[in-house]
Amino acid sequence: MKRIMIAGCSLLLAGSAGAQDSGPRIDDIVWPGIDSYCSFMRADHEFVFDDPGTWRWVLFTNYPEADAPDPIETPFMRIDNQLKQLVQTGVERIDGGVVRIYSSHDMEPYVVKLTLLEGAEGYESSAFSGTITVSRNGVSSDVAYKGDCGV
Repeated sequence: MKRIMIAGCSLLLAGSAGAQDSGPRIDDIVWPGIDSYCSFMRADHEFVFDDPGTWRWVLFTNYPEADAPDPIETPFMRIDNQLKQLVQTGVERIDGGVVRIYSSHDMEPYVVKLTLLEGAEGYESSAFSGTITVSRNGVSSDVAYKGDCGV
């Protein structure tokens, strides 16, 4: 019996170590009818306006307040199954866009790098694509995205 308990504890510890070695999980936010300023989905996702099951986002922002000059300053993501509001900590200009750097409000914060590559500008919105990289404790995950922001 003692050997079985030791073997079971060893398996549990091995599973925990494996989970720590993988990067943070970037989860979808399922929100049919979302009223957001920016809405970014996975690059391979097919959005159909009339199908609520396709309203799945990896990052979104609220509409800016009247005195807030930057609507992408505090986006939301679902990371490791928790909705996180992020705060911008930096911006780097790159060819064709910018990289925005964010941090979560956790004791051990997630660091998010959002590469915004500019796409076509429409009458009421501008298209963006790029990658979102989420890091914590020396490991990271990323996802390619597409979406738009209002203008």
